[in-house]
Amino acid sequence: MSPLGFNDPLTAIASVVTGVAIILSLIKYYLYLTCGHFTSSRKMDGKTVIITGANSGIGKETARDLAQRGARIIMACRNMETAKQAQDEIVKETGNQNVTLLKLDLSSQSSVREFVSEVLRTERKLDVLIHNAGFAETFRKSKSVDGVEFTMATNHYGPFLLTHLLIDLLKRSGPSRIVVVASELYRFASVNLDNLNPVGSLPAYLYYVSKCANIMFTRELARRLEGTSVTANCLHPGMIDSGIWRNVPFPLTLPMRVIKSFFKTNVEGAQTSLYLACSEEVQGVTGKYFMDCKEANLSAGICDMERARKLWDESAKIVKLTEKEIMAETGNTKLLIKHIDISSLPSVRAFAKEIVATEPVIDVLIHNAGVAQGFNNKVTPDGLEFTMATNYYGPFLLTHLLIDLLKKSEQGRIVIVSSKLYQFASLNPANINSINPVNYFSLFPIHLYNLSKFAEIMFTQELARRLRDTKVTANCLHPGVIDTGIWRNVPFPISILFKPVQMCFRTPEEGARTSIYLSVSPDVETISGQYFRGCKVHQLNRRVQHVARQHDLWEASKKLVKLTDEDPQI
Repeated sequence: MSPLGFNDPLTAIASVVTGVAIILSLIKYYLYLTCGHFTSSRKMDGKTVIITGANSGIGKETARDLAQRGARIIMACRNMETAKQAQDEIVKETGNQNVTLLKLDLSSQSSVREFVSEVLRTERKLDVLIHNAGFAETFRKSKSVDGVEFTMATNHYGPFLLTHLLIDLLKRSGPSRIVVVASELYRFASVNLDNLNPVGSLPAYLYYVSKCANIMFTRELARRLEGTSVTANCLHPGMIDSGIWRNVPFPLTLPMRVIKSFFKTNVEGAQTSLYLACSEEVQGVTGKYFMDCKEANLSAGICDMERARKLWDESAKIVKLTEKEIMAETGNTKLLIKHIDISSLPSVRAFAKEIVATEPVIDVLIHNAGVAQGFNNKVTPDGLEFTMATNYYGPFLLTHLLIDLLKKSEQGRIVIVSSKLYQFASLNPANINSINPVNYFSLFPIHLYNLSKFAEIMFTQELARRLRDTKVTANCLHPGVIDTGIWRNVPFPISILFKPVQMCFRTPEEGARTSIYLSVSPDVETISGQYFRGCKVHQLNRRVQHVARQHDLWEASKKLVKLTDEDPQI
């Protein structure tokens, strides 16, 4: 007799197989019952919808359903052969002749731009943009034509660029919606903000990373679109038996066949995309994550908005957003981008020359740029210590070269971003090694940064005295300790200890508040020569307020930046 009480081994095996089959069937039935279904009969007549990756899988089913509802569908696809077959099938089945096909390879930035150029040429409105296309590879590493890791290029950077290029059309068409197909697999990964082009990483893992990026992008996009009529939401479609698994290699394909029997069908996987694209229940809802047609919770880590902002800023660089495209994001058509290397005296002069030639007046000059070096200093081609050149001498020269334009303003303001770290430094203008420490070395890595902040405050107060009889004010500030790129040069192993400390820092948005206050507030219209913290005047120590040393630093600085008699004088 068998251990299970059967006399016949074949009967025992058959019973076990039957039991397993029943259990698996019950699991499958449970998954069916808990699967979200969008049952609304809402029509989409007059709506224009772009769906990426609409030639197969849930993208194709999303296109089929929305075409059935009467929407104009733009299928954005890389494989035009399968896309044409899908287009013909959808048109024949739905009777909707308003289904068009355009080529789009999301891994290629030029392809994205060409696609958008055609859309903007032919379309007057865009009601829904569905980022559905996705790519997954297991082991084979590859790069896009732009040199970007292929999975990230297709799943994150392509949609990021596409959204930017279409945002004006979406805003003009409001209320409009952006739907991003992400995945619960984001929980198994994290975006490394120090390596956003991970060409050497395992592609299978990077699929998870790209889904993290999708969610972070959606949340930051929703934040930036506050006050507009455009919403942005993301979703987990479920585990879908679609073409995305085609690159799973043998022998992993063997267990995948069993696992895939529990996956959703493409029709089931499309339900949450459809819900977010057309349901009236989510009109005005933005920045959320959905699963089975219901809002779902996200992990705490993925909700870090400062990390989302950093990902956004670095992504803009990777996709090479232009000045005009950044304008589209902000809605300000008066945004200009000019090159200046504030550590280079020739660069400062070239920048100032262009500004003087093109601008009739300057109302506010904000000296915000700054660097913080590690243990060793660097020397610029002008013979200046790099940190001091960037944080102090460059702004000193720039202020002189632009002062005449500031004086033409009804109420010119000069705002200098300093730091309370000035308290840990001291400066003697009579000692050239103190004001231009080209041979400096210390075990205290940010001493030169502290020294430059000390010089900035002395400069501000001397500048305010010299501008006393004009309509130009000068004030400086401590923004707080901010988690920005200025700390990128903190050397190893201090950087390891520094990571937990950074979690306590202010966000850049918080750090910008006092700069904004000094730039626009009527409360400080006539205040000059002061030091601010938290939008309030704050006391300075006596050492930095030494009037004679402020004067001497000014005169020494004029020589070091090579001011001439022909330059504007203060």
